[in-house]
Amino acid sequence: MSERSHFLIGRASPEDAAAIAALHAEALPPGWPESDFAASALDANRALLKATDRGRLGGFALFQFAADEAEVLAIAVALDAQGRGHATRLMQAAFELCRERFIACIYLEVAETNGKARGLYEKLGFRVVARRDNYYRHESSASETALVMRLDIARSAVDPEISSP
Repeated sequence: MSERSHFLIGRASPEDAAAIAALHAEALPPGWPESDFAASALDANRALLKATDRGRLGGFALFQFAADEAEVLAIAVALDAQGRGHATRLMQAAFELCRERFIACIYLEVAETNGKARGLYEKLGFRVVARRDNYYRHESSASETALVMRLDIARSAVDPEISSP
């Protein structure tokens, strides 16, 4: 059996909110409240996906839908689960949900300095369409520029066989 054979992606429920909030706070401090994730799991205009690895939360992705557009609100993979393709597979599962909802494009924001995330998004077909200077503000460091990225679903080359290096 391969290491990935225990990796599953599915919809998160409100019962998953505490674990997702803890992972979010670890990956993107200070994180969001558990109640936000619990509400998102029940919101018809959002998709909260979880990745489990041997029964343990390995990552999550939160998407929001409006008309024919979607936005990635948050995605994170546990530090000890990174480099195994979890983020790629979470995004691919979200792309399938977008196709089912007839979504034309997906937007996201990423810190300009987050090369690892930018590499993933570019590999999946996202392109930079705008910059937001001083968008991310941190108490302990200087503010960062956010890049707004867009993926046109109909024209994307999203391939279910893509895997992380």
